[in-house]
Amino acid sequence: MAKIELSPKHKEFQKMKRFVQKRFPGATTQAKGDGTYSIVDANGREVRNEELLFPPAKTVWEAWQQAKYSHWFTNMIRKSNNAFNEEKIYKAIAKESGE
Repeated sequence: MAKIELSPKHKEFQKMKRFVQKRFPGATTQAKGDGTYSIVDANGREVRNEELLFPPAKTVWEAWQQAKYSHWFTNMIRKSNNAFNEEKIYKAIAKESGE
């Protein structure tokens, strides 16, 4: 049995899909009635963060890409918000001033 060589684009798609499925086990593609696609988790909830205002995905590739970037952006926003938490800043200022 010969080993199947994947194209670079297919390898990239598999990598993107693994990234999403690692964070959302059971994630699959779901076709919507209007010709767009979305990625849903095992419970049927859409993976993409609606607050980020991604346009509807017209292809399966776009849907997985949006799911990946949605998770990545959401994580970066969460980290940034934790870093600039007012309580942490006040504690740091108080510590520096010796209070």
